[in-house]
Amino acid sequence: MEANLKELAEKLRSSDKRLKIAVIIGLVGILLIGISEALPKSDTETKKSDTSYAEFTDNLEKKTCDVLSSIDGVGECKVMITLKNSNESIFAKNNQENSNGSNYSSESEYVLYKGENGEEPMLIKEYYPEVKGVVVVCSGADNVTVRENVINCVSSLYGIPSTKISVSKLK
Repeated sequence: MEANLKELAEKLRSSDKRLKIAVIIGLVGILLIGISEALPKSDTETKKSDTSYAEFTDNLEKKTCDVLSSIDGVGECKVMITLKNSNESIFAKNNQENSNGSNYSSESEYVLYKGENGEEPMLIKEYYPEVKGVVVVCSGADNVTVRENVINCVSSLYGIPSTKISVSKLK
């Protein structure tokens, strides 16, 4: 291997300038490719993504806690929310169906548009996760009126029955 490298170095020394320049340009190109792979991607290069499942839940819990804390008598509160599923995105499709007598075929492809990161599928609708249940722990939970107000508030916020809401006293 060393002999091959020495032989290559000798050939480069004795060759014309054009070959030397081509080899140098090639090495610089390989170096630049290696460096570009090591650098982090910028925001425009990374695909736009909505908040993750955990971020969505944390944000929902914080907002719910803020609303519940403003109810008279609730005091300090903590909220935990469980969700039925994660986000679901519906993309536009071109459907083509052919039927000739007893033969039936169907083809489907996503509708693409030119976005920031090249071609992207066209988003029609996005469904956010549904709230499955809520647990509220607050300092005013020993008062029946406060407990009922919290249950009514959470029930109307998320459209879930009161049986899916638990309110307990904070220690």
